[in-house]
Amino acid sequence: MNKSESALIEKAVSEKITKHFSDKPKFVLGVSGGMDSMALLFALKSLNSDVFVVHINYGLRGEESDKDQELVEGLSFEWGFECCAVRLNADDSENKNFQNWARKERYRVFDELASEIKADAIVVAHHKNDQIETIIQKIFRGSGPNTWTGMSEWDGKIFRPLVNVTKEELEHYCVNNSIPYRTDQSNLESKYARNFIRQELSEKMNNLFPGWEENILKLQEFGRMNENALNALSGKSFTDNKLNIQEVMSLDKSVGHSVMKKFIEQYSHKISKGIIEEAYNLMFAETGSELEISSSLKLIKDRGYITASTNVERFKQQVLTKTQLLDGIKVGYLEVGISSEIQSDLYLDIENLKFPLTIRTWNAGDKIQPLGMSGTQKISDHLTNRKVPSSQKEKSLVLTGTDGTIYAIIFDGKNRRTGTISEISKATESTKQYLSITSKKNA
Repeated sequence: MNKSESALIEKAVSEKITKHFSDKPKFVLGVSGGMDSMALLFALKSLNSDVFVVHINYGLRGEESDKDQELVEGLSFEWGFECCAVRLNADDSENKNFQNWARKERYRVFDELASEIKADAIVVAHHKNDQIETIIQKIFRGSGPNTWTGMSEWDGKIFRPLVNVTKEELEHYCVNNSIPYRTDQSNLESKYARNFIRQELSEKMNNLFPGWEENILKLQEFGRMNENALNALSGKSFTDNKLNIQEVMSLDKSVGHSVMKKFIEQYSHKISKGIIEEAYNLMFAETGSELEISSSLKLIKDRGYITASTNVERFKQQVLTKTQLLDGIKVGYLEVGISSEIQSDLYLDIENLKFPLTIRTWNAGDKIQPLGMSGTQKISDHLTNRKVPSSQKEKSLVLTGTDGTIYAIIFDGKNRRTGTISEISKATESTKQYLSITSKKNA
């Protein structure tokens, strides 16, 4: 890889930053000291990115772990980055799957730091080979096509700018730019699933099935097609809290299970196969039969429908005119008004809104273009990514325009954050009037 080829990686990273973020974003970057993350750190340095480096030291390899930390800290400071090294006690993972524990703790640290410094994203160095390994693991574990899409480039929280770059390309990039990195010898052992795929399976597959890796990546498109088809079927089968039994029973049973799962996921994301089967069988029960899914959700057979009943008081949607907002108005626990200066944590540019506005609860399938993103994201996925608790998700609201465009998500008042605005409704330095939304529960 010569200099011009090496620059292609930096160009790819730069294009993805421009694609998903406006202005100059602030990143929290996880750096282990290995080749992948050190390559990404150097690329972001070359692009003059605003980066806060985080290194996690589990202490598993004694002096070797300390040398990893020394490398990350030393080069971070040399390259002009703030750096924080966090030591975790691996003994805390006793009687747990270490890999799962480590990942959970790692992202907990990343998330806390991102919130503290108001970062726009957590950045990790997952690359194309990682993507292939992720999809293979999902297939081997029996996960359905909806999971074959693998890791997303940007999900509203985690940014993976190298997801289309191969490990070989990163290796050449490090050599060409004399980027130092350390090799964790434990990654060469096959006791973990990912290492087995990387060290043993890949080599044999290359000999038996040339081009198999690209074929695995093609499964991502099948996963997206499956998700789109399921969304279309779900749109016909249920609206809000009512599922049409006749529509679901007209489908193949396995598809009907998927639709039922999607229906329940509007309210609860922890659903076992047993619960799905029981919910599906509820369609054949007598009218009035019930199935308790959780302390806050139960399903009721009501003639030709399955109704979801929660102990959550449903918000009554309210239409707001521009005239009303000039003097300010109370909408439930919210205060909404127009002002010539920023008066709340959640504010939008009046010129980008189509009146009258509506504040309502979000529905399954609702999508928003979050601030800084070029594409849309489901409200349900966004709330999950922002770690809004399940008990508060259904209480979250959306602000829409007269054409149905969603301008903002308003989190339940118990949440410490007010909400998320859309890229299309954001305020800028030229904004003259703001729509301000204040949660009095947070006041």
